[in-house]
Amino acid sequence: MTNGYHAIFGTGPLGLTIMDQLIQEDKKVLLVNRSGKADVPQSVKVIKGDATNLDSVLDICNSYEISVIYHCIGIPYSSWPELFPIMMDNIIEAAAKHQIKIVYADNVYAYGPHDEPLHENSSYNTVGKKTKVRAEVAAKLMNAHKSGKVQATIGRGTDFYGPRVKNSSLGEQVIKSLMEGKPANILGNPDKKHSYIFIRDFANGLIILGEHQEALGEIWHIPAPEPTTTREIVQKIADELGTTPKYRTAGKFIVDIAGIFNSGMREFREIMYQHLNDFIVDSNKFQKQFSFSITPQDEAIRQTVAWYKTTYNQSNTDRPLANTTK
Repeated sequence: MTNGYHAIFGTGPLGLTIMDQLIQEDKKVLLVNRSGKADVPQSVKVIKGDATNLDSVLDICNSYEISVIYHCIGIPYSSWPELFPIMMDNIIEAAAKHQIKIVYADNVYAYGPHDEPLHENSSYNTVGKKTKVRAEVAAKLMNAHKSGKVQATIGRGTDFYGPRVKNSSLGEQVIKSLMEGKPANILGNPDKKHSYIFIRDFANGLIILGEHQEALGEIWHIPAPEPTTTREIVQKIADELGTTPKYRTAGKFIVDIAGIFNSGMREFREIMYQHLNDFIVDSNKFQKQFSFSITPQDEAIRQTVAWYKTTYNQSNTDRPLANTTK
């Protein structure tokens, strides 16, 4: 089905960024979400579907000629243990019936805390519900591939940022806050090194995996620039905005206390290890196998800030930023 649809399950920032790049390659794109609605170009077909319902996924695969499914569904942390395994089971079943390739957009939570850079053979050292379910779902897909049931690959990206990305470590809590003259809200220690990936690079890497047979049956880390400290990257964002950054940091103690009263903060306690120590992701395996150009961090920040300015109707010329430097 080389001329079939590239079906993207999930219309969050990553799914839509994959869509952008597939359009540029003149691919047929099918978007699937629970509403059946999305603000996308007319060339893109958007349909209603629920990955937690097997009949819904089967109906989609019965109705459209699909060559590859990009599994990019994002759901609230609290729903991960219940829904992620179900969604993966359903996508595997439908893909197996119609011989559709699966590209799963994963994060790096499954590994849990490690003292060394994370690579694809790092052990799964799960420390809670979120890390455990990510490991379970990844193993489920790889086992389905090994058994011959489906053809599948996993592309993992570390914390991403970029156009459309609001809910991330470098999302609204940093960029929008700086635009409004407020402190950037940062988890953990801002002076530890942390791997961040530009969302357009993450999307491009996933598409590469979907186009190459040698990617199948393997887990791949999508390349990101050399890690810098969070403070350094926030400073670059502030420089692009033309402002002087202030910081509001939430360490483990603050997150633990806030988690007693706030369910959102409670969800961060399990993954605080990523922000209290150096958190580095090794992507040498991918870079040795595929031709790939990483977007320079300064350019990625420029594109990200430009999107934020446009989205929030704010620029350096029409609305001065607080603490603007000359």
